[in-house]
Amino acid sequence: MKRTSLKEISRITGFSVTTVSMVLNGRAEEFNIAEKTKLRILEAAEKHNYRPNLHARNLRNKTSNILGLMVPALTNRFFSSMAETFEKLARDNDKFALITVTHHDPEEELNAVEYFVSQNADCVFTANPTALSEVSEICSNAGIEQIVIDSPEGDKCTVTTDNFTAARDLTERLLKSINEAQCAGRVYYIGGMETHSVTQQRLQGFVKALEEEGRAFASDQFVPTPFDPQAASEAFAQLFKKKTDISGIFINSLNIMEGLIRYFPENAEACRAVRYGVFDYHPIMGLLNLNVLSVMQDADRMMQTAYEIYAGGTTDAERRVFHVPYRIIPPPVFPR
Repeated sequence: MKRTSLKEISRITGFSVTTVSMVLNGRAEEFNIAEKTKLRILEAAEKHNYRPNLHARNLRNKTSNILGLMVPALTNRFFSSMAETFEKLARDNDKFALITVTHHDPEEELNAVEYFVSQNADCVFTANPTALSEVSEICSNAGIEQIVIDSPEGDKCTVTTDNFTAARDLTERLLKSINEAQCAGRVYYIGGMETHSVTQQRLQGFVKALEEEGRAFASDQFVPTPFDPQAASEAFAQLFKKKTDISGIFINSLNIMEGLIRYFPENAEACRAVRYGVFDYHPIMGLLNLNVLSVMQDADRMMQTAYEIYAGGTTDAERRVFHVPYRIIPPPVFPR
């Protein structure tokens, strides 16, 4: 369908292109345009499905109206939900939403933020970055606002789960479940890279909960693996092959949980004997017939909070961390 132009609305209504433009850009009152004229122009625009040329408007206003979101994955329900919320918020606010996926790769993150800079983005939202300081430096040098999501505190406004506290809470509940079932053995932490800051925050919470219960922590209880389901599946296979003292496993992210689901058919009996704590939640966990606790983060609220900070024009002097509440979801109850 051919776009209806300002000239066409001008011809239909009999008013000048300038008058039509002022009305459709919301400046009728500023130029004392009569209410009757304004209504006639707006009715014609609606009837003929007029849509403004946002690119032309942005050039005139010297703004791009482009917003960038950088996420490490869309296969993870947490980040895909965040991306959908971002796209809707931007679209409802007449902004262009650019979304890039970086796979927890620092080089891809730097390339992504450089692309946002090349597009003169008004603001860049960076979710769970692995190269936070370098990304922030690029944004600062380019004079582009940046809001960080799901990350430790840096020098930018940050919206996140309290990863340390949530991991400690999850581990405490996991240990309680293990004790109630009188399961003997150690608790392992699987998933994430040693250099990944969010993984380290959660690992610290995990270790703290062990220490508070008088349990020792050894380095072999942390099983690092990329946030990739196949790599995680192989890591689970090796863990169950090498260790015979597994009472519980802390699973760091939904992608790592998918690795367990892939491995499960190979060793169902051993998997069922273990208690699990998963950092994040998916409804499918209720169908697995496994004892699974989980942390439910609120990805939508994180994104909404970050967007409100952007829309409210937060300045560097107002930098702070916003912690979005989380919930601990108990294991499903299966009929006997």
